[in-house]
Amino acid sequence: MSAGSVAAATTAARRPRPISLFWRTFGLVALLIVASFVATITAAGLLERAPPEQRLAWEIASVVNLTRSALVSAEPDRRLQLLDELAQQEEVRVLPKEPADRIDPSATGPRLRALEPRLRALLGGATRVAGRVNDVDAVWISFEIDGDDYWLILPRDRVERQFGPSLVLLSMIAAAFALVGAIVISRLVNRPLSDLAGAIGLLSRGRAPAPLAESGPTEIAAVNRRFNRLAADLAQLDADRALALAGISHDIRNPLARLRIEVELARLADAQRESMVDDIERIDRIVGQFIGYAQIAQPPRAELVDVSASIASIANAYRAEVDAGTLELSIDADEGLRWYGDPTDLQRAIGNVVDNALHHARGNDSDRVRVELLVRSTGAGIALALRDDGPGIADEDAERLLRPFARVDRARGEHGGSGLGLAIVDRLARRYGGRARLSNDARGGLRVDIELPDYRVAPGR
Repeated sequence: MSAGSVAAATTAARRPRPISLFWRTFGLVALLIVASFVATITAAGLLERAPPEQRLAWEIASVVNLTRSALVSAEPDRRLQLLDELAQQEEVRVLPKEPADRIDPSATGPRLRALEPRLRALLGGATRVAGRVNDVDAVWISFEIDGDDYWLILPRDRVERQFGPSLVLLSMIAAAFALVGAIVISRLVNRPLSDLAGAIGLLSRGRAPAPLAESGPTEIAAVNRRFNRLAADLAQLDADRALALAGISHDIRNPLARLRIEVELARLADAQRESMVDDIERIDRIVGQFIGYAQIAQPPRAELVDVSASIASIANAYRAEVDAGTLELSIDADEGLRWYGDPTDLQRAIGNVVDNALHHARGNDSDRVRVELLVRSTGAGIALALRDDGPGIADEDAERLLRPFARVDRARGEHGGSGLGLAIVDRLARRYGGRARLSNDARGGLRVDIELPDYRVAPGR
């Protein structure tokens, strides 16, 4: 890879990736939800005059004071009856506090501990709150009557239900549901655009995408309807073009075959016959390139390809050029490579690059062309790198020569072609979701990098 390519790759790696529309929509909705909840919690905190612990401490202090007053003012023979009524009707029990009482601090809990300082401020500094005394779970509040200590015992659920879930917990639950809703909304909004982007990607690789849904929001339905019509028109155009080229191929190749037979049988000088045969073969080759370029629009015959075997067949196809000394083919491929695609596409991609080198990479000092082929696995498919030892190309021609019918000036001579060889390579790569790149190798010559991912069947097909 050249220094310019390395610098470009480094710059691209440092450039931050753009945020997708889905995450932008989700981020905006989530930000609005979080902001609204923060405002709600803040407003609720300002409107709430006292926390739940303070309100509960006031209520318990009122119960303790009323119980104390009732017991002090009641006749001695009525106190036991009053305690029974409190226990039965109000679930409030009163027991003497003994020095031998076993208080379990671990059962008190953070909320009961938060009550203790507030009750001390209301009932006195000696007030104590416990969650378990003498192995009995309840809410135990100590208080004093005429110098004697007592326990006021309340059911634990009666006290804890006063707290209820905190506002923060409720807000977190509501925020979780709201964020899930935001994801669903963002997905519903962005799903049609994602489907459209995927369909455009398939169409750009020469595949026919499944029709998009023409229901939903008016604007999305209108766009999908127009895209479906465009995809159908392009598919029909490709079919008509393939049919027309097939007819042209038949109408041209049959006369060419008869013309070649007549040339072979005619009484001509050998040099003249070879020149005419070469012209006929070149016309036949150009027609074949036209047909091949048109056929790339059709889905490939995908199968699991033994890459080493396919490359070996390519080497055998150029055995005559190698034996004649016009081509030196060096192949470096990993053993056991497998690729899911059409083996004909793989052979055509490599063959077109080698043919391009044979036609345009010959130097003035030698008729021999050296082509190096490197094949490696990329995990998602295979990567090909082909380099010749020719003069290379101008940097500004790297993109242009991948377009149909694009040729450099020195290709317009005796060995001129149709200008479709490298364009077919690029279109084959894009057919599989890859790409082809031209560059001048640092050692000299033209370098062609081809990415061929495994063929993926379009959804819904």
